[in-house]
Amino acid sequence: MRNFNMPTLAISIFLLLPINFFTQIEVAFAAAFPPSVAYFQTDFWSKNVINPMPETIKSKLSPLSSPDYAINSTITSTNQESFNMNGFCSKANLACTPLSKTSLRMIKATINGYLGSPTSNTNSHDDESVDPNFFFRLSSVFQEGKQIQLPSFDKASLPPRSFLPSHYASKISITSSSDLQKIFPDLFASNPMKETIERSISFCTSPSRAGEIKTCSNSLEDMIQFSKQTLGRSSGKLLALTSKSEKGSGKELEIGKIKRLHTQKMVSCHEVFYPFATYFCHFLPSSTTRLYAVDFVDPGTKAQVNTILALCHMDTSAWPAENMALKVLKLSPGKGEACHWYGKDDLVWI
Repeated sequence: MRNFNMPTLAISIFLLLPINFFTQIEVAFAAAFPPSVAYFQTDFWSKNVINPMPETIKSKLSPLSSPDYAINSTITSTNQESFNMNGFCSKANLACTPLSKTSLRMIKATINGYLGSPTSNTNSHDDESVDPNFFFRLSSVFQEGKQIQLPSFDKASLPPRSFLPSHYASKISITSSSDLQKIFPDLFASNPMKETIERSISFCTSPSRAGEIKTCSNSLEDMIQFSKQTLGRSSGKLLALTSKSEKGSGKELEIGKIKRLHTQKMVSCHEVFYPFATYFCHFLPSSTTRLYAVDFVDPGTKAQVNTILALCHMDTSAWPAENMALKVLKLSPGKGEACHWYGKDDLVWI
């Protein structure tokens, strides 16, 4: 019997294969296992953003597979009778059930912090649910070696939700309560949830302040596109900045190096509550804002604990008197700067 050399035999078989054999295999594999929605969201990020995607954004990528995406394409149709919303909410990681009272108060407080509380029907719980350590004055905090208590970043997160696929998101109006109610009727059956979503709508539709350009984005792609357009980067890539982590949350730490990040333009994005991940983004002129990266170290060992972003609004003259930052800092509009720390879900685009 003739002895075959296995490597030689393998090479011989390889040479006998059709030129497009492996291409055919790749096509067949792609047909059997089409890319997930998260794959396309990640690909869009890599094509438009310089740095890797932060973990907080990764956690919001859609868990929908391509078959899930195709099956649930009727979510935005006018005929919702045959659509399994509960099943879709579970697969898409949406918040379609009532929230706890604590979460509702926190969402309300976040909105009041920007719009100001109404003059009537103001609830003291709105103030109580905001950690006052989120806000500070430049002169009182920005000193190397000073010890301060950080806010409880780990308690300031909204309920986990994922981004919608961009095609779905583009067909859902987040400025219309009636449109959202048609798609998420169970949510609106709960009065507290209905009120919460309507407050988010009022937040997203409120008038812009002087020099501000703003939007609410209910898809990752829309947030990136808004930032590129607003910053004049239609053909270039953006840089996304976030606080390093939640380490040191709620603890007393020592301020290390303070670095001002000089940039002519920036877009700041903060998460707001809808059934799906949504960000409120606004363009901030550099003439009235300052961005910092602050190192924090352990007071005893001097080991670095975290690097946290901070933004200072130097002109508060157009702010309502009921703004949460002004109330915490005991300031009147235009009488001083108001600074705040960035939590893990906040982003700055430059």
